[in-house]
Amino acid sequence: MTSLGKRLILTFTSVPALFSLIYFLPHYHHLGFAILTVLAVFSGSYEMRGMLFRSDEKPLVPYWTPVLLPAMQFIESVYMPTIPILDITFVLLLIAGFAKEIFVGAKDDFSSTIDRVGRTVFLLIYPGYFSIFLIRILLHQQSTNLLLMLFLLVFGNDTFAYVFGMWLGKKNRNIVAVSPNKSIAGFIGGILSTMLLSLLWVRFIPSMRSMFSLGEALLIGFLLAIVSDIGDLVESAFKRGAKVKDSGTIIFGRGGILDSIDSLLASAPFFIVLVALLS
Repeated sequence: MTSLGKRLILTFTSVPALFSLIYFLPHYHHLGFAILTVLAVFSGSYEMRGMLFRSDEKPLVPYWTPVLLPAMQFIESVYMPTIPILDITFVLLLIAGFAKEIFVGAKDDFSSTIDRVGRTVFLLIYPGYFSIFLIRILLHQQSTNLLLMLFLLVFGNDTFAYVFGMWLGKKNRNIVAVSPNKSIAGFIGGILSTMLLSLLWVRFIPSMRSMFSLGEALLIGFLLAIVSDIGDLVESAFKRGAKVKDSGTIIFGRGGILDSIDSLLASAPFFIVLVALLS
């Protein structure tokens, strides 16, 4: 099966399922979506561990510990808003890793301490810390429509960039060394399509129309498309640095979890800032 066929199957199965989860199961502050986020971070952390560490190496904290960050963010946001559970958890994980290095580092006379600590901290940050911004969207009064808007724009940008790249981009590729198949047509087509999707979403969803003007909708679409592309390209850089084609193999037609949520992880914090500034 061609890559286009696999992508179409994935798009027409997973995207409706995800949108249904967000729209039809908002119960308990979108607990279902929060659980899905934690599971995605678990899988993504395993993939990132494989890119950051050799098979005979171990991070200074267990690879699964980044899942504690979105989990603690949800608990703090919903049940204990006066207690900084997320910050406490993050600091404790850092301290645990630093403390372990005191003993692990002695094995190589601490020659790799900075490298080992840096890779462990990065494992906690990506995808762990970046994922908390998806959870923070759940605090908003319009969380359902904002989540749907975020996913629509990020996935829309990815899909239309691919379509325009396949259609008009054969002669204008290789514009970025980290991902030679990316094309000017794909970038421009993705950005314009995302701006249109944002405009239509704000125009036809009443709660969004009361939050954003049409001009602001175009701005959100434009900026989110740019940030989504950056997230995708940075993930490509990670994979090239690790000398792997895909971050994993768990998703049919896409590779790993990180291959599918890279743009989303980059876009979520930026989206929250835009909502706070514009709404």
